[in-house]
Amino acid sequence: MIVVVVVGVLALLAVVAYRRWVQSSYVAEAQDMVSNIRTAEEGFYAENGGYLDVSGCLGINCTYPLQKPGSSKTAWGGPCGWCTNPTTAWGGLTVHPNAPLIFGYAVIADKAIPMSSRVGAIKVNGKLIDVTSAPAGAPWYFVEADANVSGDSLHYMHVYGMAGNNQIWVDEEGN
Repeated sequence: MIVVVVVGVLALLAVVAYRRWVQSSYVAEAQDMVSNIRTAEEGFYAENGGYLDVSGCLGINCTYPLQKPGSSKTAWGGPCGWCTNPTTAWGGLTVHPNAPLIFGYAVIADKAIPMSSRVGAIKVNGKLIDVTSAPAGAPWYFVEADANVSGDSLHYMHVYGMAGNNQIWVDEEGN
């Protein structure tokens, strides 16, 4: 009887550890992709004098490769009919992940409208992100990654990055 209890406890600990490992790999995917998108935006800026507004909006209905990400992985590279410019879309940023993704990604950029007007108030773990760092009339971009790891279509994990600083924010990491 004691052996069965010990094996049960060890199995429970293994399952919890495995779930944490999977969760951290999802967060690592998003942080890596947001970083790659930021690098691609800076490269686009160096060549074109402005940032590329790929998605036109933020949120789960604006993300790519799936418009509404779920709990399964999706390959990168298909068409983006909901993007601002469907013909170039993500190809203009030359972002090429090496595996299917669980997160969906959205990027908005502008220079005529302040970042705070287009992005709005975004809270990360209860604290507002300061999106006023780009001066009026200066080019800026904002990256959002969303995933519904739990598959319940209610609770989304978010990862954010933007022009003007080197921070990446993770919100709702447990979802």
